[in-house]
Amino acid sequence: MMDQSQKSGKLVVGIQGIQWAVFMLTNIVAVPVVVGAAFHMSPADISTFMQRMLFVTGAATLVQVFFGHRLPIVEGGAGMWWALFILLGAMSAPTERGQLLQQLEFGLVSAGIFLVILSFLPIIGKIRNLFTPIVTGVYLILLVSQMSGSFFKSMLGVTSTGHLDGRIAAISFIEVFIILMISLRANGIWRSMGPLIGIAAGWLLFHLFGLMPSSKISASAGWFVFPKIFSWGTPQFDFGIVLTSVITGVVLISNVIASILVIGMAIQKEIQPIEHQRGIFGNGISLVLSGLFSVVGVIPLSVAGGFISTTGIKEKNPFIIGAIIILVTGFFPSIGGFFSTLPLEVAYASLFIPFAQMLGFGIRDLMGQEPSNRNLLVIGLSLMVGIGMMFMPPSAFESVAPWLRNGIANGLLVGLILCLLLEHVLFPAKKPKKVERNQSNS
Repeated sequence: MMDQSQKSGKLVVGIQGIQWAVFMLTNIVAVPVVVGAAFHMSPADISTFMQRMLFVTGAATLVQVFFGHRLPIVEGGAGMWWALFILLGAMSAPTERGQLLQQLEFGLVSAGIFLVILSFLPIIGKIRNLFTPIVTGVYLILLVSQMSGSFFKSMLGVTSTGHLDGRIAAISFIEVFIILMISLRANGIWRSMGPLIGIAAGWLLFHLFGLMPSSKISASAGWFVFPKIFSWGTPQFDFGIVLTSVITGVVLISNVIASILVIGMAIQKEIQPIEHQRGIFGNGISLVLSGLFSVVGVIPLSVAGGFISTTGIKEKNPFIIGAIIILVTGFFPSIGGFFSTLPLEVAYASLFIPFAQMLGFGIRDLMGQEPSNRNLLVIGLSLMVGIGMMFMPPSAFESVAPWLRNGIANGLLVGLILCLLLEHVLFPAKKPKKVERNQSNS
């Protein structure tokens, strides 16, 4: 009887591990397709990108659970990181995209090392204080604003056909509707599976309407291949890219801390300050891995809290099994090749709602501020300059020094730096003065 109960227990843990793995896939499969398309990668390159993304996501998750915060938090491509990839790819000339990817490798490693150093210093709180709700709100609005054009061009069929395509637009709308309804109306584990179900539905509709691309992925060198280090080439230093990467890593410290707090509530565990430090250390290691294996930067995702709450799976063992499954799939090129055939339009549609939420988060941060002349000026100037820079043609920056070009031409970075200067240097918020009451007049 004891052997039977042990076998039953192991079976349950195994099934729960598979549930975790499927949930992790939801946060992985769309990113390499979208980023690969932004850099005009070949189907074979997107396939190996997908393979490396699976490996790094699994590895980063295990690094955190054993050496970082040590909590069951899923790692995944951070929206800010791969949005940064997409907008930089859209801004660059076709001949510069390969070099830009090498610069992003260097940027990810630099940001990772910076976070690792920060995790050992007692200044994390001070750095985090630089990113007030006004700064984070402006950052999120600029980020989504710069990417909104790419979303709609793809989901309406303009990217693939050159004009508005009714069938592609209809499929994109159906997919977004499915994800929205599941996210708002479903219960239990189904609620967290909304993006994966939406992707499956959109993918199926593309097949039924004969809209799948005809290009095929070339045969792989083998059925089992270790992910290649620096697949995009030798990392190259660029001041603008390094600065942008480090700032993005610091901004996302708040996401790391928030994810740890959310999971703490989900598993009913009191979070200690040391776990925040470990989480930032783990995120630094994860970013170094992202740069080494040429993928988008990963980060702990608070959405794991919803998965834990709906499934009741709070134990670490199933979580570790799920992460190992994802890591191991990264050694099989055929798996990466299968997921890389996901249509770009379906990938963008699956990410539409998370980005809409990101925009909402930015607006929420700004709405929580006092509508004083000072605050409105800081917000308005930052958004005006940042969005205005997004409409500048790339040719306008040809006279700028190459080491500075990627920073100046980036509306997101320009708007963010201006906001930091206005918020903390030029127009710092006045601290409220303590008023002494006249007791004699009471």
